[in-house]
Amino acid sequence: MGGILNAPFPRRRRLRNVFRNTFRHLFRGAARSWRRNLGTTAPALGSMTLLLLLSGVVGLSAFALRGLAASQAAEAAVLHVYLRDDARQQDTDALRASLEADRRVLAVTYTSKSDALKHAQHRPGLPELAGAADENPFPASLDVRVRSVQDVGGLAAAATGSPAVDPVLPTSYNPSAYQRIQTVLTVVGVAGGAFLLLFGFVAIAVTINSIKAAIQARRNEVSIMQLVGAPRWMVRGPFLVEGAMTGSVAGLVAALVTLAAGLAGLAFGTSAFAQLAPGLTVGVCFIAAGIVLLAGVVLGSAASLVSVHSQMESV
Repeated sequence: MGGILNAPFPRRRRLRNVFRNTFRHLFRGAARSWRRNLGTTAPALGSMTLLLLLSGVVGLSAFALRGLAASQAAEAAVLHVYLRDDARQQDTDALRASLEADRRVLAVTYTSKSDALKHAQHRPGLPELAGAADENPFPASLDVRVRSVQDVGGLAAAATGSPAVDPVLPTSYNPSAYQRIQTVLTVVGVAGGAFLLLFGFVAIAVTINSIKAAIQARRNEVSIMQLVGAPRWMVRGPFLVEGAMTGSVAGLVAALVTLAAGLAGLAFGTSAFAQLAPGLTVGVCFIAAGIVLLAGVVLGSAASLVSVHSQMESV
């Protein structure tokens, strides 16, 4: 009976020893080697940190620009028809009725001069304009929400002929403004993506070379392990862990800086910042930081995998 009770325990201890030794070899040994070869790994660590930091900042900026483009598109679908200060009520009512009868129109609302002044207080630069004028410089308007942005031009042309419309500035329609915004966003996106791809190639190349240098520095150790019949995972595993550690440290530093930059912008940003970066929240900053950290781990692991595969064949 005693032998039956004691039989599983030596086997359990053997499994525990196997796991402990495997952990010690793969992770503790890799950590010691990573610290010992930090001078060789420093260029890869610096380049990966800079790449991930730029990626995080560009990602936050792209999200802010995407939100800005969406808000601009929503604003572009609203046509403001500005009314004369001395417009007669019947002319205004006739213009509103004709707009509401148009199939291209979803809704028409009226904004008085006092309401227009209140709205201007929340737009960058307009409060100063209102303060510099003796009277309210903002006209009353009919705000027309259209079904499609492409219909704004036709409605603006139709409304301009009404006697209730301001002859100097009849509507808010600007045919080239929305197209300019889209062009700028496209150019910035393409240029930023190309720059990140180039810098990413450089960072991966530097990381691969640093891992190769670490393998060469331990060439004799690797050769002995291969001669005694060590499994491939035991020989290559520590180098893969070292690459993952390099990417993790770089990703952690870049993630913290990205998070700090985003939170600082939200904490100390003005109303103008809120207008330029709509939708940028604390949750978005944390998500961006998490993505940067994960990207660092993946980048370091992939670079070490490539270098280990190519270098081990020559050892």
